[in-house]
Amino acid sequence: MRSMTGFGQASEENQTYLVSVSARGVNHRYLDLKIRLETAYVASEAAVRDLFAQELRRGRVDVRVDIQRLGPRPVKVEVHRELLETLHKAVRQLGDEGLLTGGLQAGDLLRLPDALRIEAVGEAWGESDQDLLMGVASRALSQLVTARDQEGQVIAGVLQHRLDLLEEQVEVLKREREPAVSEIRDNLSRRLAELIEGTQLEPARFEQEVALLIERTDVQEELDRLAAHLQHFRSLMSGGESLGKRLDFLTQEILRELNTVGSKCRSTAMTRAVLEAKALCDQLREQVQNVE
Repeated sequence: MRSMTGFGQASEENQTYLVSVSARGVNHRYLDLKIRLETAYVASEAAVRDLFAQELRRGRVDVRVDIQRLGPRPVKVEVHRELLETLHKAVRQLGDEGLLTGGLQAGDLLRLPDALRIEAVGEAWGESDQDLLMGVASRALSQLVTARDQEGQVIAGVLQHRLDLLEEQVEVLKREREPAVSEIRDNLSRRLAELIEGTQLEPARFEQEVALLIERTDVQEELDRLAAHLQHFRSLMSGGESLGKRLDFLTQEILRELNTVGSKCRSTAMTRAVLEAKALCDQLREQVQNVE
């Protein structure tokens, strides 16, 4: 059993880049992957997404990828030669006419917006860099899965305990059912006898009517289905695949059967057991919401 909550983080560098990947998972009905990656490396997003999607089934998972270049980034300088040649001729002519002294200096070029263009040169993202990223992402994913597995074992223990308590309440309902049926039979027999006093009614017909009324209030079928649902719940917990949705549906079925039992039973002891069982079922479902 695996939880949907957890955290994983890993980092590594090569000669050019330092790559860090962190992944945080929380509960969600379906798998919702959010990959946060700089625009310059967005081409790698699909590979990272596929890596996580192959391992995870449910939960909202935020994956943050930080890629930092080591050392200064190389730059490229482009000179607008035509502009500078024209400007140089103009300055020299003004100097010859005595209107200016001196010529163009390097500092003058930096103050001319169109004379020089300086931009950082991005080195190509190579295959070795991609391998570095995927290796780091894989380790972060492994840590996330380990954390989810560990949390899943804690949840499994809680679920087992809740199941034990639920089964105890079902046993109480089974023990109380027979006395409750006998009490209902006696009450119905007495009331029917009072209603038909002075009329002719065959004993067999009388017993048939009593049996039909008891059948409407008997909860044997519901208790059998409850026991089967609890057994099915335990068998699912021993499986290794994604369980959360099926366990959630099963807790809904358990609660439905308990509601039916509660609507039928007239015994105070059975009513108390149903209320306790419904509270345990709610606790069971609350924990199931955390299961992948």
